[in-house]
Amino acid sequence: APSLQDTSSRIDSRVTDLEKKIAKCDEDLRRYVAAKGGQQKQLALQCLKRKRMYEQQRDQILGTQFNVDSLAGAQEQAEINMMTVEAMKAGHQDLKERYSQMGGAMDIEKLMDNMADLNDEISDINEAISTSYAVPDGFDEASFAAEFSALEEEMKMESLAGISSTARPSYLPAEAEKPAAEPAAVPEAARG
Repeated sequence: APSLQDTSSRIDSRVTDLEKKIAKCDEDLRRYVAAKGGQQKQLALQCLKRKRMYEQQRDQILGTQFNVDSLAGAQEQAEINMMTVEAMKAGHQDLKERYSQMGGAMDIEKLMDNMADLNDEISDINEAISTSYAVPDGFDEASFAAEFSALEEEMKMESLAGISSTARPSYLPAEAEKPAAEPAAVPEAARG
């Protein structure tokens, strides 16, 4: 049996043939009408009947072609639907297999808990590694912050009072005075 596409192609060629015959009838009609005469009128009427017959055949064939093309479209849609359903089934099966490989929700929760525990352990290790051993015993972070605040306050007061802050801050212990440096000895030859 011929396919729907083959049938549609044959119908197309038949419609083309009928269009050519209709065009030929139009030419003949113009020629007969232009010639005028009793016999020419008879030929023109016969030609007009033939043209109407070709047009009727063409219209019937076009109706048939519409039905064939509609059926071909429905057949093509059915094939697309089948492919879609098969692809969806395969995708569903693949998804099901992937999730079964992951395990259930309990396995995922256990994995997430293990990851959180590992992250906590890594944080503890990093904190232990970053501890500074050069800090003296009894070092108190709070007293350091208080001392820093006092320094800032003293600098503000000096700035407001117009005092130069080149002097040693009061919160630091006094520094022992260094003996003044003796002038360098001048060689005898230079004195001369």
